[in-house]
Amino acid sequence: MARHDWTRDQLLVAFNLYCRTPFGRMHSRNPEIIQLAHHISRTPSAVAMKLTNFASLDPALQARDIRGLDNISQSDRAIWTEFNGNWTKLAYESQKSMSAIFTGVEVPSAIEPEIPSGPTEAERSVQVRLVQSFFRQTVLASYDQKCSMCQFGLRRMLVASHIIPWHVDAKRRADPRNGIALCVFHDRAFDFGYISVDESSRVILGRSARSPDPPKMHRVALLQIEGKTITAPRRFAPDPASLRYHREHIFNREN
Repeated sequence: MARHDWTRDQLLVAFNLYCRTPFGRMHSRNPEIIQLAHHISRTPSAVAMKLTNFASLDPALQARDIRGLDNISQSDRAIWTEFNGNWTKLAYESQKSMSAIFTGVEVPSAIEPEIPSGPTEAERSVQVRLVQSFFRQTVLASYDQKCSMCQFGLRRMLVASHIIPWHVDAKRRADPRNGIALCVFHDRAFDFGYISVDESSRVILGRSARSPDPPKMHRVALLQIEGKTITAPRRFAPDPASLRYHREHIFNREN
């Protein structure tokens, strides 16, 4: 295949794939990498190297001996900076690019905010669906498809839980550092403020989560995990500021 510059859409899709691919699977034999390479007329090795380039920019992976530093381009750094500057915007754009590249179908662009009529309900629905899909895939991949509090691993019963709620901060909606992988039980407990995570990544319980004579489910799922350290993700560790927000505004210490 002839060598040619990566387009912005190709870089967006490559970074999207990077976010949900474990470092040990960033190789040319990975079926997803082979599939992307086919759709953008590149070799699997070239796509794998692009993902490795992104990995070498990732603070969570810089301690490893990652080859790729010599191949990082300005466009690689620019995409990395763009995503980390506004995850929601870039998640939406990369999901659109993914659809266009893999299916040949363009996802309708949202109407620009300054246009008086604003986006239609259908367009808002598309944006929400794409952003939520990116967030879920990225967060669950970071935690190896397991609940960070109990290690429950049935994928359909896992939630990419927002630490700062979706409605509070639009720019953090797709930021994987504002996410934590939880099973449906611990997701609800987290959302309602029965539990939270302290500065040392340990589970804390509010007074309302306690009971003098708890049934087994209550005892095992809540009381026995108090003080335990949550499982650290492979990348995109929870932002301390997000966890602080949760403790201060959502966690019910006394109620």
